[in-house]
Amino acid sequence: MDENKLSEETINFVPSMPKKSREVNPNRFKFTEIMLVVSAVGIVIFLALLAINPSKEAAEARNLKRSADVAQILSYVSSYVNAQSEIPEAIPGSTECVEYGNEICKTGPFDCTDLVSMSFLIKDEEELLVIPTDPQYISINGTGYFISQDSKGTVTVCAPHAERNEKISFSKYMY
Repeated sequence: MDENKLSEETINFVPSMPKKSREVNPNRFKFTEIMLVVSAVGIVIFLALLAINPSKEAAEARNLKRSADVAQILSYVSSYVNAQSEIPEAIPGSTECVEYGNEICKTGPFDCTDLVSMSFLIKDEEELLVIPTDPQYISINGTGYFISQDSKGTVTVCAPHAERNEKISFSKYMY
């Protein structure tokens, strides 16, 4: 053998392996099939979230609580009027429910300056009456609910912080 001639066997020190034939397994999923299924599931989940709309459901639930709270406060006042045969002087006279000085004060050791104190509902010092508060309204002393009476004897309790443009206001003629 001639020394100047290099053969292929002398250059490649690593023995060459025959290439494997890539046989396609008919039972395997192709990448495109997997992506198609994943995108279809994603679209179904997106449409379900659009139909359910959790923020809308939560706002409606809070508005239901506001309606129940307003009805409860009006029921407290109605019970008082039935027992005492008079509308309490603490309820401000006003044609509009939402005005400065018409917000109901929380029960307890709160400063009720410029707020309506519902302490007239408590008969003795040991009785505890909890005035409900608005689920999202944040105030140190106020409940987020307002109360007023007109000159005809109608008491109105309203929740001005209702969501989704809903008006929550209950009125009752007391005489």
